[in-house]
Amino acid sequence: MSEVVKRLERIERLLIELNSKIDNFLGYEDLSAEEHEELRKMREEVKKGGFVSFKELFGD
Repeated sequence: MSEVVKRLERIERLLIELNSKIDNFLGYEDLSAEEHEELRKMREEVKKGGFVSFKELFGD
């Protein structure tokens, strides 16, 4: 596997981890109700696997 693919997969894992910590970022309390709902939907999609992985998008 190329180094670029390894790095992109690491970034993908970090983004998924970041999603689980989104409630802790500064300014979260200032978001509108619509923005809170959008973030909730995004978290649910990630939990359900509702995202496309790097491998699915670009192959091996």
